[in-house]
Amino acid sequence: MNPRIFKIFLSLSVLFGSFVAHAQYIEVDGNSYTPEQLIENILIDSGCIENVSVINTIGGNFEDGDKSYGYFNSNGSNFPFEKGLVLSTGKLTNVPGPNTTLSDDDAPGWVGDRDLERALGITNTINATIIEFDFVPNADNIRFRYIFASEEYQQGDPNTCRFSDAFAFLIKPIGGTYNNIALVPGTSTPVQVTTVHSGIPGACPPINETYFEGWNGPNAAINFNGQTKVLIAESPVTVNQQYHIKLVIADHGNYRYDSAVFLEGGSFNIAANLGPDRSFVTDNPLCENETYILDATPVGSTPISYKWFKNNVLLPGENSAQLVVTTEGIYRVEIDYDNNCIATDEVFIEYDGPVQVQDTDLFQCEPNADGLATFNLYNSERAIIDGDQSLRIFSFHRTFEDAENYLSPITNPRSYTNIVPDEEVFARVLSEYNCIGVGKITLKTTTNSVSPFQLVSCSNEGTPGIATFDLSGITAELMDLFGNTSIVKYYQSYSEAIRQINPIAVPFTNTSMGLQTIFARISGNIGCLGTAEITLKVIDTPEFEGPESHIYCLGQFPAKITLPSGLIGTISNAEFLWSTGETTSEIRVNEAGIYTVTVTRSSLVYGETYSCTNSRSITVIASEPPRVSYELEGNFGDQTLFVLTSGVGDYAFSLENGPFQQDPVFEHLRPGKYLFSVKDLNGCGTTTITVYVLGFPNFFTPNNDGIHDYWQIKGLDGSDLQLEKLLIFDRFGKALHSLNFHGNGWDGTYNGKPLPSSDYWFKAVFKDGGIFKGHFTLKR
Repeated sequence: MNPRIFKIFLSLSVLFGSFVAHAQYIEVDGNSYTPEQLIENILIDSGCIENVSVINTIGGNFEDGDKSYGYFNSNGSNFPFEKGLVLSTGKLTNVPGPNTTLSDDDAPGWVGDRDLERALGITNTINATIIEFDFVPNADNIRFRYIFASEEYQQGDPNTCRFSDAFAFLIKPIGGTYNNIALVPGTSTPVQVTTVHSGIPGACPPINETYFEGWNGPNAAINFNGQTKVLIAESPVTVNQQYHIKLVIADHGNYRYDSAVFLEGGSFNIAANLGPDRSFVTDNPLCENETYILDATPVGSTPISYKWFKNNVLLPGENSAQLVVTTEGIYRVEIDYDNNCIATDEVFIEYDGPVQVQDTDLFQCEPNADGLATFNLYNSERAIIDGDQSLRIFSFHRTFEDAENYLSPITNPRSYTNIVPDEEVFARVLSEYNCIGVGKITLKTTTNSVSPFQLVSCSNEGTPGIATFDLSGITAELMDLFGNTSIVKYYQSYSEAIRQINPIAVPFTNTSMGLQTIFARISGNIGCLGTAEITLKVIDTPEFEGPESHIYCLGQFPAKITLPSGLIGTISNAEFLWSTGETTSEIRVNEAGIYTVTVTRSSLVYGETYSCTNSRSITVIASEPPRVSYELEGNFGDQTLFVLTSGVGDYAFSLENGPFQQDPVFEHLRPGKYLFSVKDLNGCGTTTITVYVLGFPNFFTPNNDGIHDYWQIKGLDGSDLQLEKLLIFDRFGKALHSLNFHGNGWDGTYNGKPLPSSDYWFKAVFKDGGIFKGHFTLKR
């Protein structure tokens, strides 16, 4: 079902279900009062505002004659205002409850308002309802009460976080500029759906929730989904100066989801100004025993009398413009300007309790027994505030009176040297509301020094003389001695430990070679409890140099090579253990592999033996000269040599004593005899062989014309024939002929029968293992 139809259906059900329900909703009237009467008789209704003149009214031009503004009264409902003036972005008849229909009205030619847009920094307003009037105040403040309500308050809908209609109360002196006074209290934020709500889970948090009345159910007195609490619009004014005010509300973006603002009848009036509340709600209560003066003196006018009330009880004899306050309560003033014109204001006054602080002793460690030392006075804070995190030390003073009145604060509280032993200074302590407490600090010194510690550590690898020291054992021992709540910090000098500057990080890496002394400071909540001296000694970890790999030529087996440990420095105080079980500084081996040596150096320090150990691995790589063969491929006169090697090694290749290269391929060779060498780059030898590059015709024509009738290999050395055999194949790999090197060659027949024109393949196998492959064409 369409939501709008459902709300109408529900409305009819309520209407016909019980006639008594009418009393739950406000009533509206758009015809009984003129705009002038709505302002003068309903909104103002007082002789305190003079020369009232309605200048302009704008509303929706509905075809049924309805209006978008008019009079309302509570009609026995629970609506906060008994009566007043309402301005809406929809029809006036859609303003009363129940909240079962969607107020969603539009009218022909109903435009927005530029002044409203400028005031709120927006554009694209429509359906603006406006009432403008001039007035002259006879006091220095005016105010009125209002409620903002809107259909755009949608419980559980993220649209509440993004969309809002716009309204403003714009006031200015004649000839001046507008100022919007429809603001969230205590801020410059305009009141809107998006600035006052209780939050939408998963979409936006509450904002200014204190001023949000709530989401309206179907039985609400008004036909809007949500509304603010009663808010106050107020502004300082100049007595007897003419002002102009513009009450304006408009839809923003489109006409959907109407809004309304309700102004309480009789609330537009002059006002006194007692200033803000002084309470815990506003985060500014008064302090214990503080005297506060409420001043209701107006600017530019002279009242005939004042009345003061506390908690709605008249205070006898208090009839001046000022009231001295010493106790909590709600204070109200009534200022009588004669002619039944009375301005009022009230404030809520609360007192914070006493600031509870503790006196304490503060200890500092010092080298001399004269009772003088340099203190960080802030180290007393934990003891003074006794765990109350709402308190903080603001300053330190030499007398109680100076601390209480903030006179002559100590200028160097973090490095203050006491003048006499057991000197007393005073901390000025502030609460979160700036209330004052004063705590006494007695400055005491101690020469408590713990027996020195000695730490020995092996140097970090690669940095002889430099080591990282784990101080956790000393920390635990000091905390056992001084208590588990004590704090241990370390410094590079005694002076830094006393002044608590430049603490070092732990674990600590020494900054001086050999011996270095650092200092521990043990602190509690009453200052320095003691100090300890720690001497740091570094033993150098064994370091190595030299190659981490060696070559063993397999051709030299069983000869051995020497593997040195590579230990830097003397070996007299070193112990060696190889992975072979040997304990010498070097070993001899004749096998490839990884050999690990562990070296331990020991030193006697402070009567104890300390050992530092390090290890390195040495790789023995096997290598040997290669076993070489080759293959030849290519066309006659342009062959490619592919060198084939086997063996353990890293090889380079040379042809005819030329430069060695990594690539085992040699191209563009012509027929002939070549000297070929393969070298082991690890120095284990070179293998040299002779390569025969054969020539052969790319085609032959066995047609017995005496030209190219035979196919035969060329380039053979008759005195040193190295070719073992040569086989001819067809394209299917079938062997057709084994060539006779001393004859004329192959005549293109198989078993005496001529073979057809085609490509044929051959393979030449040399006695040294080399192979040469190629192909040629038989043409007929």
